[in-house]
Amino acid sequence: MLNLAIAAVPFLFAVLAIYGALNDLAAFRIPNWVSYALVGLFAAYTFLVWLNTPFLPSLESRLPPFVYHIFIALIVFVVTAIFWKLRFVGGGDVKYLTATSLWMGPSRFVIFVVLLTGLALAMVAILKFVLYWNPYFQGTRMPAFVKRLFEKVKSNELPYGFPIGMAAVAMIPSLFG
Repeated sequence: MLNLAIAAVPFLFAVLAIYGALNDLAAFRIPNWVSYALVGLFAAYTFLVWLNTPFLPSLESRLPPFVYHIFIALIVFVVTAIFWKLRFVGGGDVKYLTATSLWMGPSRFVIFVVLLTGLALAMVAILKFVLYWNPYFQGTRMPAFVKRLFEKVKSNELPYGFPIGMAAVAMIPSLFG
């Protein structure tokens, strides 16, 4: 039963990450419950892994691995809160990035940030390219959320939750492999 619960975590993580990403793309809003659920899922997963780990007494006194995850998430929160205060990102992006960074830990965090940066740059380049060629797209029938997206891009508001979620999903094999 314990192994089944542990096996369900990657699926739940993927659902939450994709939901947050698509919701930010469509509505420019990441619900708070998504970020809170990612943090709660991390706590539950850490506990389940701890229960599933055989007890091996150790003479060394080192911190448990989840402490490093929390430390990295706190650093991400402080940095992104500064970006939020400067109005570079939204509050939902701060919470969502902090919650996904909590999962990465010290061994995967740099890879996650590089992947996130590449996806964010690609998204910005594509949106700016399409916005530049917007007169050619005006005659097409685009969904309402795409038209809203282009209006937001004109005022330099971007759905950074989308690349955050996609980078988190791309990290699933490394996280749970």
